[in-house]
Amino acid sequence: MELKFSVPNVEQIKPVFAKAGYIAFVYFVVAYLGVFLAPYIDATSYFELPAIALAAVITIRYSWTGVLGIVLGSLIFHLLKMPWLLALTLAIGAGVSALIFYYFIKVSNSSVSIINQVSDVAVFAFVATPLASAAHAVISILSIQAFGFVTWDNVAQSIMSWWFNELVLAYITVPLLLSLFSYQKYYFSQQDKNESAVVFFTMCVVSWLTIQNGQMLGSSEIIIFVLLGFVLLAALRFKTIATHSAIFVAAIIAFFSVVYKFDQINTAFYAQAIFTLKVGLVPMALGGLFVASAFSERHHAEAELNKLANHDPLTALPNRTYFQDFLTHSLAQAQRQKQQVYLLFIDLDRFKKINDSEGHEIGDAVLKIIALRLNDILRADDFVARLGGDEFAVVYTHPPVNNAASNLARKIIGIVSEPFELDGRRYSVGASIGISVYPNDATDSNALLRQADLAMYQAKSKRSGFEYFSEDMNELAHEQLQIENGLRQALEKGELLLMYQPKVDLRTNQVVGLEALVRWLTNKGVLTGPDKFIPIAEETGLIVPIGRFVIREACEQWVRWNDAGLNPPAVAVNISPRQFSDLSLIGDILEIIKMTGMNPSMLNIEITESATMEDPEMTMEILAEMRALHLHLYIDDFGTGHSNLGQLRRLPIDAVKIDKSFINDVLTNNDDAEIVTAIINLAHALKLRVVSEGIETKEQLAFLRELGCDEIQGYLISKPISHSQVESFFNRTINL
Repeated sequence: MELKFSVPNVEQIKPVFAKAGYIAFVYFVVAYLGVFLAPYIDATSYFELPAIALAAVITIRYSWTGVLGIVLGSLIFHLLKMPWLLALTLAIGAGVSALIFYYFIKVSNSSVSIINQVSDVAVFAFVATPLASAAHAVISILSIQAFGFVTWDNVAQSIMSWWFNELVLAYITVPLLLSLFSYQKYYFSQQDKNESAVVFFTMCVVSWLTIQNGQMLGSSEIIIFVLLGFVLLAALRFKTIATHSAIFVAAIIAFFSVVYKFDQINTAFYAQAIFTLKVGLVPMALGGLFVASAFSERHHAEAELNKLANHDPLTALPNRTYFQDFLTHSLAQAQRQKQQVYLLFIDLDRFKKINDSEGHEIGDAVLKIIALRLNDILRADDFVARLGGDEFAVVYTHPPVNNAASNLARKIIGIVSEPFELDGRRYSVGASIGISVYPNDATDSNALLRQADLAMYQAKSKRSGFEYFSEDMNELAHEQLQIENGLRQALEKGELLLMYQPKVDLRTNQVVGLEALVRWLTNKGVLTGPDKFIPIAEETGLIVPIGRFVIREACEQWVRWNDAGLNPPAVAVNISPRQFSDLSLIGDILEIIKMTGMNPSMLNIEITESATMEDPEMTMEILAEMRALHLHLYIDDFGTGHSNLGQLRRLPIDAVKIDKSFINDVLTNNDDAEIVTAIINLAHALKLRVVSEGIETKEQLAFLRELGCDEIQGYLISKPISHSQVESFFNRTINL
């Protein structure tokens, strides 16, 4: 493997040295101030007060740039009072100790930035800090001894003293400095702020009273036990940064209590008191750190459980439960403040097609993208949740202007509709949005959500993008529910029946086919047209059993006609988009053909153009299987589904049916006339027959005959009629 080394340019080096210079300055200032404080902690004049504490934190925060700054700062500090070679050695020792600390902390937890877990505290307290402090103490004392500043007799004692001083200072300061330097933001409630202020104030007051009554209470070391109580209270009650602050403040108070009692600090009694105090600070600091980290882990675990319970694991958005709670709270707040709340119910268009054809992995990726996009465009005080499947909801409070909800809906539709790429393929989805308003439409969360849902379905059916709820939708929903329940009963009670409309060959004027059309005759004798119940059946899935009934009934009726010697023409049945995607379709048709004894070549299948375009590969497979059964295949509503020539050429079909919408104004609208002409020419070029439906006038007939249309059906010939009435059209030439 060839190793490549690139030399950084000046522009790349400049910010590194600038940051290192800043770190060096800070380190030097702290070290210089430490010279005046060193005697009070019974440290030698060579001792770097920031040493391992500040160096460790800077290295964790700035990595190699921090090490460079530490070495430079330490070098400048030591050059003030010792030879340059010794100063350089001590500076390198500071850098090495910082690297040792960095290594052990990062090996334990590569992402650590603050010490708030039990495992991190253990590594910090028992591995990283002791070893780094020991390395710095050994390098520093041996370097100083090499230059004759320390005798061999005092080396061991000096190393132990240096090491212990660094250890205590690191325990007190490093956790707090890491918390302060981290990117993490800390949020305290007003109650937490008040309670923490009381704790710190009480700590200072009690410590002062302890110092004042030191002779009565006995040895001043008792202040450690007093302060330990406050540190543990902070660990149990507040966030870890409060505990780290309490440890640092307690250490300052403890040192001050000792200094306050002695008039002279250069005495053996003072050194003994400071040493005893340092020993007492170690368990106080470690006790506070371990207790705080244990409770931090517990709080983190509880927060994770709460997040799992209230957030969608896929998109990380709030789930339906959290959404309901938030909406209820928002409505209560809006009621108090006399404000409006807008609820936007979002349903993705074309998502089901992607999820079914490309798999759930791609579908999940799409939902994540949409969730991110919704988060990006909403304000901080807006609330978005995933309710389930491809449904999202937005709670929109404090709208800045009257039409803000409409503007937001347009913005959501726009950003959701933007194409995106996954695994090298380009996808796009759309959005239909229903909007309900508190208190105009409803005053409770469940009703508001239901009304936004109704408005969304209206937007989806009208393809209008978004719709506001209206009372008419309630009436429509009630009517649709009645129709749905009635349809279920109609299937059970046999209230569905078929009507037949003849198709005529324009070359011979003979009836060459029938289209079977389903009707619903209720038990009250009311005949319901398909435009009323077919859309609801399609939406609820009832179209599948209804479609199965139509195929079976049409086949049974054709066999009865044939057995009666009536020589019936081929019969055509419509397959809905929902039925076409049903995996049991081919099996159902085959079973019905076998059960009824139907001649499959006399059964025509009509499939809408839009259904065949949703998944071209699946369409090819299904049509090929139908062709293998010797069925004749028609593309219905041709011209409305935006199919392309390449797809049309591949389909194993026999004919196309021109949609009625083009025929209605074919004599008065040039665009419709040109479209019909183009369809007929295209179909004939592909060797396909053309059927025009909805023919009502002689003029329309003459226009289509002139263009060479093959077959027609419509009220000019006959409206849909019963099976007994349509028998009169068999083997008959129509006078056109």
